[in-house]
Amino acid sequence: MKFSAIAITIASIASVDAFAPAFGVKSELVCLSAKHVQNKAARKAAHNRPKKSRPSDINRTRKVYAFESMPKPPEITEVEGSGN
Repeated sequence: MKFSAIAITIASIASVDAFAPAFGVKSELVCLSAKHVQNKAARKAAHNRPKKSRPSDINRTRKVYAFESMPKPPEITEVEGSGN
């Protein structure tokens, strides 16, 4: 009985050491994998777009469409004879 109690105590101390933080470990030994983050899809696509280098491209303005030229249809049409 006494031997098993001592064996269990030694085993528990050994297992606790495995999960305890190590003292005296230098920060140089820590591996940091991501030094330069990779651009993801949208950011990479925006980065690789052609640049506006010509003055005609740089000074181009938006095209303005006249919406008054397209008449809007009525939202509700009343039909005679549909009864309750």
